[in-house]
Formats: sequence, C-alpha cells, structure tokens
Amino acid sequence: MRRILLSCSLMATLIFCAATPAAGAENQSAAPSNKPKIIYRVPKRHYSPEELANIRIQAASSATIPLWNYNDNAYDGNSYQGMMVGRAPYAHGHRSTTIPTYMIPVILTFADTGTVFDPTAANACSPNGASVISLVKGSPLFQNAPFTLNGVSVASTQYVDAFQRGNFWAFVRGTPYHTVFSTTPTVLPAVRVTVPTKDGSTQTGTCGSYGQMESGWWGNVLENTIFPSLASKGVGPANFPQFILDSVVEYDGVPSQCCTLGYHDSFLNNGVFQTLSVNSFDNSGAFGGTTDTMSHEVAEWMDDPDGSNPVPAWGAEGQVAAGQCQDNLEVGDPLSEGFSTPTNPFSVKMANGVTYSLQELTYFSWFYGDTPSLGSGGLYSDHGTFTGYAMACPPGGSN
Repeated sequence: MRRILLSCSLMATLIFCAATPAAGAENQSAAPSNKPKIIYRVPKRHYSPEELANIRIQAASSATIPLWNYNDNAYDGNSYQGMMVGRAPYAHGHRSTTIPTYMIPVILTFADTGTVFDPTAANACSPNGASVISLVKGSPLFQNAPFTLNGVSVASTQYVDAFQRGNFWAFVRGTPYHTVFSTTPTVLPAVRVTVPTKDGSTQTGTCGSYGQMESGWWGNVLENTIFPSLASKGVGPANFPQFILDSVVEYDGVPSQCCTLGYHDSFLNNGVFQTLSVNSFDNSGAFGGTTDTMSHEVAEWMDDPDGSNPVPAWGAEGQVAAGQCQDNLEVGDPLSEGFSTPTNPFSVKMANGVTYSLQELTYFSWFYGDTPSLGSGGLYSDHGTFTGYAMACPPGGSN
C-alpha cells in the first residue's frame, strides 16, 4: 500500500503543484470486420524541456488555457511530472474552471466527386435528421447529465468533467471542483476547404458517403491556413478550438492506413502553446457510434494536453497490442473500443432525444500505480473495467 501525501515535497508519493494550462493527439478503435478499421492516433509532437518550462510560464500568466502541474512517484520507483488542463484538484477552494471554447464547423468538398460534407446542414442519416453541430452541442460533452462512476454519483455535469472528478475523487468528493466548457460554446462561421483528388477520396457507407483525407495534408492546412484566418475571430492559445467534421476521416500517408475519426493536438502558435481537437461525427454508417471518439480525444486533451505526459511503459491493453508498449498519459488508449480489452461504454439519452455513446476512460492511478486508487469506487477506470493498476511493459496488462 502506498501512502498518498498532499505535499510539494519531493519526498511525497503524490505531489500536485501549482496551477498552469497545455495540448495532445490519438488512435481509434478497430471496428468489426465488416466495417472500416478505426485508428486512434497517438500524439507525435514532443516539446523540449526548455519549451515545456516556457509553456508553464505562459500558463501562469494566462497566455494559454489554464494548466496545472503534477509530480507522482510511480510503482516503478521513478518520479513523473506532467501538466493537465484546469486547476489542481486539491487546490484550496476547489473552484470550478470554465475553459473558453470555440466550435468550428469545417465544410469539406472532395474534388474527386464534388461531394460536400457539411456539419452545419441537416442530414437524413443522422439521429433526428439533425446537423452534426446541433448534435455535438446537445451531447453530454457540452450539456449536463447525471453520472455515476463505479457506483459513485460524481455530479450532474458534462462527461469529461465527470470523468475528471471521478479521476481524483479522493481529493474532490463533496466539493464544487469542476473543469467544464460553456454549455453554449461559441460556434463560428463554417470554414470551407476543398480536398484535392490526390489528398482524399469519397467512399460509400451503409447510409451515406464518407470522405477520407490524408492527415499530413490536412494538418498543414489546419495549422498554416485555417488557424491564421481565425485569429481575428478570437481563436488563440487562451481558448480551446474544436474543429467539427461530418463523416470525414483521415489516413496516414496512404489510404490503406485509415481511418482516424478524431484527435487532439498542440503546436506553438506564434511561440505560444496552442491546443486543439478535430473530431468527426459519422453519419455514413461505416463506423457507427456517436461521440465515442470525441469523448476519447477531449478527455485526453484534458489529461495530456501536450501529448507527452510521461508514465511507466504500459501495454497489452486497448489499442496497444501485446508485445508493444506506450509511455504517455493517454486516458482513452488502454480502453479504446473494438480491441481485445473488454470495455464498458456509457449510453446517455439527452434532452434532444438522442442516445449518445461515450467511451470508458482510464484513471490517472492506473498509469502510476497509486494504491489505493484516487479514483471513484477505488477502481482504475471510470466504468469498472480496470480493478487494478497497470503492469510494467513488457509484458504489460493490468493487476
């Protein structure tokens, strides 16, 4: 049993320190064999120690979204430091933090067929025939719903906030600690982009079409064309832009390396730390699900905003196959749906009549081996799958 100490002494088992803000990216789940494979992309950007130190300074001066720092002595005997979005869960007052959020619909026209994928338009293949933007706004990622995590009623709130409360339940139980988005996020005018034939194509799903585009091409357009155009509208490092697509996925390099439905990422925007997410709501029927991917990616943005919060190597769970290891705090990856690890997603019916699916997520204590777990119900994921912490990789697995 490891004792948890709330101290900033380097001798403490678990140390949560000063408030600060940060960014990250992912892979998605392998779908059933009759559907295209879904890939959860793991963040590839890495910041130097000097850059990370500067990011912390930027966060402390409110130049970025709010971030806080932690230091945990893990089960392997090593100490690990990282950053998360919001305010430290042990901080005096347990205040609620609202992250300024922009929702940016992206209308993509594929040159190969002229097909237009418009998240602002009604879609006969979507739940209630609604637009993707309205469906995302009405989802438990932005609207409150009652969440019980491992038998513990953590709050009526947004899902990622409920997860974070459950993640650190040992500290926040009975307090007003929250990290939330506005329930009415600012929706900007749609951005229009044409996908060249060499960089994307239109495919056929079971209800409608879906588009697939090359991730490197898209990333370059997003960072170097779209972002500069949004600065005048207020988008920047001090807020969290979420780019929303309708039934468009990505592939890495060649179409056979498909399909990513969403990711979180970061970059230095004129030298200042910028976080973002890109997520597609599938209406084609090719992939299924509703907000599974988005819940995966936005939760990882909150707990691993720069994509490189270090953890002891883990593997043989979720999307990380036996014989492989991963060493960052990506809370969706060990329970990515469609892989060999059984998962327990949430199903939540909202006021708009739509039932949303949300991925089960992995608690902080699973990665570092905190004993007892800081998480709700004393477990290591938010819906009961992990009852013990990670085993060192190789070989990986869970206790």
